Amino acid sequence: MLLQPVTVARSICWRCGILGKPPGPTATSFSFLRPSTLSLKRPPRTLQRYASTITSADATTKSLAHTRNIGIIAHIDAGKTTTTERMLFYAGFTRRIGEVDEGSTVMDYLPAERARGITITSAAITFNWTPPSAQEHVINLIDTPGHADFTFEVERSIRVLDGAVTILDGVAGVEAQTEKVWKQAAKYRIPRLIFVNKLDRVGARFSATVREVASKLNAWPAVLQLPVYENDGKGGDDVLRGVVDLVERRVFLYELGGDGQNITVHDYEWLSTHNPELHKEALEAQVALVELLSEHDEDLVELFLELGEHHLIPSEALKKSLRKLTLTGEGRIIPILCGASFRNIGVQPLLDAVVDYLPSPLDRPPTDITHSGNQRGVLDLDANRTCALAFKVVNDPKRGAMVYVRVYSGTLAKTQTLLNTNLGVKERAHRLLQMYADETVDIESIPRGHIGVIIGLKQARTGDTLISEHAVAVPKSSGGGKSKSKTAVAKYDHKTLQLRPIDVPPPVFFASIEPYSLSEQKPLEEALAMLLREDPSLSVTVDPDSGQTLLSGMGELHLEIGRDRLVQDLKAKADMGKILIAYRETVSVAAGPVTHVLDRELAGKPAKATVTASISPLDLEEQEEGADLGSEGNRIVVDIAETYISPTTGETGKARIPAHLTEQDVRAALIAGAYAALSRGPHLMMPLRDTKVEIAVNPATDLSVDSSPAAISTAARIAVSSALKSAEESSPGLIVEPVMKVSVSCDEKDLGKVVADISSARGGQVVSLGDEDGHAPEHGEIEVQRVYVPFGGSGERREVGEGRKRVVNAIVPLGEMVGYLKHLRAMTQGRGTFVMELEGWERMQGPRAREVEKGIRGG
Repeated sequence: MLLQPVTVARSICWRCGILGKPPGPTATSFSFLRPSTLSLKRPPRTLQRYASTITSADATTKSLAHTRNIGIIAHIDAGKTTTTERMLFYAGFTRRIGEVDEGSTVMDYLPAERARGITITSAAITFNWTPPSAQEHVINLIDTPGHADFTFEVERSIRVLDGAVTILDGVAGVEAQTEKVWKQAAKYRIPRLIFVNKLDRVGARFSATVREVASKLNAWPAVLQLPVYENDGKGGDDVLRGVVDLVERRVFLYELGGDGQNITVHDYEWLSTHNPELHKEALEAQVALVELLSEHDEDLVELFLELGEHHLIPSEALKKSLRKLTLTGEGRIIPILCGASFRNIGVQPLLDAVVDYLPSPLDRPPTDITHSGNQRGVLDLDANRTCALAFKVVNDPKRGAMVYVRVYSGTLAKTQTLLNTNLGVKERAHRLLQMYADETVDIESIPRGHIGVIIGLKQARTGDTLISEHAVAVPKSSGGGKSKSKTAVAKYDHKTLQLRPIDVPPPVFFASIEPYSLSEQKPLEEALAMLLREDPSLSVTVDPDSGQTLLSGMGELHLEIGRDRLVQDLKAKADMGKILIAYRETVSVAAGPVTHVLDRELAGKPAKATVTASISPLDLEEQEEGADLGSEGNRIVVDIAETYISPTTGETGKARIPAHLTEQDVRAALIAGAYAALSRGPHLMMPLRDTKVEIAVNPATDLSVDSSPAAISTAARIAVSSALKSAEESSPGLIVEPVMKVSVSCDEKDLGKVVADISSARGGQVVSLGDEDGHAPEHGEIEVQRVYVPFGGSGERREVGEGRKRVVNAIVPLGEMVGYLKHLRAMTQGRGTFVMELEGWERMQGPRAREVEKGIRGG
């Protein structure tokens, strides 16, 4: 629920909002008025500061310094959306706290999200936060999904963010999908911090979770807070009351059952009197923090040698050191905070940490680009030329296509004409919006370093680069600040500039989509086109034999959500068939060489070309080397002869390529023709994989003035197809199936059942049996024994009768994992969870291959 504007302005931090005198010399009660809240029709000026035309370079720099572009990433059910809802509440965006279970959240606004209780699509929102420095900051936040099927949604969000908050479940620790999103953030060198959530639950394991950060994420945990537990006074278990801030040396106690705004602050003197054991642990943790930072920061070492004691180092020095080490993006030093979002504990200090330790757009290195073909470099444009990346497209029934962009250079203004360098088309940005989940505010411009939405782009897709053809004049600052010299533009042609693209993972599941009637075919195609524009991790193909339209995706849930979007949101009248596996095929024997001579008309013009092709199964050594392998693991070897022997004289001469062609043209045409032939195999009419194709052409004898790229490509396609048919006649091809890397988490008492099910019933191979507390580091760089673990690793709060969590790592055929979640929950009384990702492809033989082939052929 969004608030109407009120008269009280939020211009002071949550710790400084004191009304009345503090109750004592060492305690301060923060029971302050509700801050001013956001009206979407008339946003406050502080929020519109960056959404209006910037009048000077100094104003732009100052605004960016107080801006944070962050994402919330984690395993499913770790508490991402719950934490985000508390952030919005304490920032004054909402009147009441949204709850996932009630379906009342701001960020999960889709009906499917509220019905399922999970995040499906990343949602962007902007709010203000005032840290203790009293400088108001603008936070652009993206809440990402945690389900493995929506990995691409996380990928494209991380691509445009400057920092990330990783949420860990204090009971489950570092889970499999957490490791996946951690690697995604590491790929883009995104600075991260960790918030250990759910420490109010029985079974919470803060000490073990800290250890797992080192062992599983391969990072040095910099513990900045300790949880405070107190007896509830009713003879029950201890309850979480607050946190100890090791940097500022304070204790924050929250009102039990409150909304998290009534906070009492104590110092270490109070802590030593009321909880001596925790006070001792806090002092040890402080020493460990200083020593860890000193190992990586020489400036802190010098300060320590000057002062002589750990506790004499001021808080600002620790924050400066933590920020410097976090901003490297290497993920070696990771600040760790703790709390319980559902109980409204620890969220305000987390927001302060976002401002203190995560980067502003000015702190990030220049973004990578390609230009002039395949030339690599970094973005180096005139400061007045707009350059932005489209990272998401959403179809709105009222507004049309909404293109989410991150601006990397210049200022994106309303009605500005943009060149899409990926498609080579120009489009006008008719409207600009600032997003607040599913609500919007019209704005005049989006300056560098910010995220916004463009209305009016009909062709832009995810990953496209948008650039202004002409520099946009921005008034100079009174201080004489100078923008980058215009000679910077001459380093490359801006029309060829492309920002680093967003990688799209290959789909592994597919299902048929059939319209209700022939008249619904065209509306279905239009709806599918919009769906693919929204989610490029989906793909659509048409079976040439049956004419069926096939929708492919990352998982069962992914396809179910895609179907719901088609039918409910895009109003397509269609049915989706059974979800199937996207198998491939390969040849079992070598064949060729086969020569095809093309001599006919193409598009009304004479076309001549001769191509010789050979095919063979790709051996294991070549697969492991991965040299020149395409997206489907095929290897294309092109041999363009440099000499030829004259049939009349017998002399050797130089084979010259016809003047109207280049070697690059010939090579590209041959490869395109080979891939066209490999897209449909002779055995089961499926795409081929793990196949080696050798194509040979002699320009002197095989090419002529009538040899166009289209002719060469056609000849290559027919030659390769003929070789494939020859191999199929000699020996039937083999089915290639996707195999998944599966990580199953279960209680120890269920371990035997899970292992037996994977290895026997599902034909999988168990790789390792791990303990969530003792996982070996991936690179072996972190010595877990040297990591500071709070409370000496003791103090685990396990549920009575609950065994320790175990992890089963296995390689399992994807076909055996369909419907596995329901089966796993039945085996483990609902406690088991799993994630999987594509490990590779394997050739099938024996009874399973015959069974799969029978199912494909419909027998």
